[in-house]
Amino acid sequence: MSADPKAAAIADPHATARGPKPIRIFTYPKIVFIFPTLVMSLICWFGMHWIGNETVRPSRRSTAVEAMQERAVKDVRVLPNAPDFKSPQNVLALSFLIVFAFNVLVMSFDFPRFTVVAGILILTTLLFFLLWLSFLTDWLRPLVRALDSLYVAANSGFYGVFALILGMMYAIIFTTRWLDYWEFLPNEILHHHGPWSDLERFPTMNLKFDKEIPDIFEYFLFGSGRLLFHVPSQQKSIVLDNVLHINRKEQALKQIMSRMEVRISPETPDTGAP
Repeated sequence: MSADPKAAAIADPHATARGPKPIRIFTYPKIVFIFPTLVMSLICWFGMHWIGNETVRPSRRSTAVEAMQERAVKDVRVLPNAPDFKSPQNVLALSFLIVFAFNVLVMSFDFPRFTVVAGILILTTLLFFLLWLSFLTDWLRPLVRALDSLYVAANSGFYGVFALILGMMYAIIFTTRWLDYWEFLPNEILHHHGPWSDLERFPTMNLKFDKEIPDIFEYFLFGSGRLLFHVPSQQKSIVLDNVLHINRKEQALKQIMSRMEVRISPETPDTGAP
């Protein structure tokens, strides 16, 4: 019993009634990976609203608290215990700054897999060394005092405006991405670019493409990676950086490149005229 070709075409997720569905690939700037900071700013905005936008240092509310803090500084502690450091507004602000700093670090440098593993091993070794050193010298006391005196706070308006700016930036990026994108068909590659939709065409005959993961953190965040297309008629390879959900794009490209459309135009019927 032969399979129904129409049913097979419908079962293909990348096919339509007119043929295979084109695959559109967009490239994004590095700033799209600031998404964790956007989420953290919204969390801090809600948290500051929850505590009533309190930004005053807790140690300044009463002299009794200040006296208690001065006595606590003289004690040996392993973690900061000052009311300023443990206040909700300070915890929110420090969490926001830590996430923002880590986010900027990820966007500034590429972290391949081997680099990340080596960095984790180095940091772990350094941490154990510092813990062992703390039993020989009292180097933790100045660090604890510095953390006790650390206090940063911002009201909900700051976090709200920060999140609004990032949200507008994302809206602009996802709107203007249609000014420069790539469209892949079984027989050709189309490059749409410019405000008037200028078009470049490349053949897919003997096309080869590679997938790279230059940054492991960006891959964990949005499944981002790099695609390299080697077109025989071009001297330079086509490089598409910061392609989101690259594994899905790779599978779709494999399916669409595995087929080639052959179009046969009907011949003009013979009328019998000499």
